[in-house]
Amino acid sequence: MIIYTYFLLPITTNHVTQRVLITLLGFILLTTPVFAKMNSEDIYVETENSVFQIRVVHDQTEKKSSIGSGFTVVQGNIIATNYHVISGYIDAPDQYKLEYLSRSGKKGHLKVIDIDITHDLAVLKAEEDIGEPLEFAEIPEEGARIFSLGNPLNLGFSIIEGVNNGIRTNSEEKYIHVSASLNPGMSGGPTLNEDGKVIGINVATQGNELSFLVAANHLKSLLDRVKEREFKAIIDVQDTVSDQLVINSQNRLHRIMQNEWGTSKIGELIVPSLLSTSYHCWDASQPQKAEDLFKLTSSHCTNNYNIFLNSNLDVGGISYEYHWVESDGLIPARFYRATYVTMNSSVPANNAGADDVTNFSCITRFVKIAGTDFKASICRRDYHKYVGLSDILITMAMVGKDRKGFIFNLDLVGSDFDSAMGLFEKMTQKIQWQK
Repeated sequence: MIIYTYFLLPITTNHVTQRVLITLLGFILLTTPVFAKMNSEDIYVETENSVFQIRVVHDQTEKKSSIGSGFTVVQGNIIATNYHVISGYIDAPDQYKLEYLSRSGKKGHLKVIDIDITHDLAVLKAEEDIGEPLEFAEIPEEGARIFSLGNPLNLGFSIIEGVNNGIRTNSEEKYIHVSASLNPGMSGGPTLNEDGKVIGINVATQGNELSFLVAANHLKSLLDRVKEREFKAIIDVQDTVSDQLVINSQNRLHRIMQNEWGTSKIGELIVPSLLSTSYHCWDASQPQKAEDLFKLTSSHCTNNYNIFLNSNLDVGGISYEYHWVESDGLIPARFYRATYVTMNSSVPANNAGADDVTNFSCITRFVKIAGTDFKASICRRDYHKYVGLSDILITMAMVGKDRKGFIFNLDLVGSDFDSAMGLFEKMTQKIQWQK
């Protein structure tokens, strides 16, 4: 700032004044500290006492059930990590406990203070100060060097260098994409810029140096909420999880319905295709053979989005598909059996079992869409733990056409039911016959 001020001084032809200014400028440049970028050795020394192994430990056996990483933030007894790192404890707090392990071998108990399940984040609290809090920074430019820290494969504190590739704008998570080899056990650890400040939290990898981070601004928002409560723990973690999931579902579906949707052609109909830039659609048509009794044209779209609840269960997925079928050789009854019976169905895209959800309850009704009669079946099952969350399977088949058929399937996993029905209604309103 001082240098900037001097550069704004008016130019003068007085040589004495010029010499004074040059002398002052040289003095400022010599005495202004220069902050060199850190290398992996510097990062190791500066952060080894701020990053911890986070453990879910069985109460009876005292053995680890799962491990991840975490790091101190804001103050010396507050630790940030991923929600999925501690999910085993959240699911069964009467059977497990949370511990940290420092690089020096010190252990201690941890308490859950708050969570942000939609961004896979959790804030924990130790019984005493255990490390120096790390500071935050904005995401650096693409191509910048980054350092991911954690405890991979229970091998101890490690640093992995990588490259920032920027935010994934075509995904709902908006993760930071980095070229780095994150490994199991590093989840919840920090990724730093070259100044040693946190830009993101390690969250996932797909191998071949394809890894992802939760942007640090989401953690900062969670910490702001924690600080407003003076670091007091939320009363009921399960209620908090349910509320966050329902609100997230409502907000996501509302945003989707406000978008300008793309369209595509399926047979003789125009249908919604891309509901947002984070959706992906693929052709699913069967190769046509001369001996085939009918012709099938299909497309399948999905958001490829999952919110982790536990090792067997996730929610948030939305998928939909269209099938157009036509035949010149089949009589109506056989055409119906060969096509509608097999295609007019859906299967939930997660592993929820009887302990997780109720049985499906279905209703069937006839509706008119684009001036044509359809038979629609709407099936719903509700989650036991996550109040307000449902799996919804909707199938809709055109009726009254002897040798032409159209089927629309819409599946939502872990959704607010009313919002899901709003999406279904808008999608059906957009289906039109080609002119």
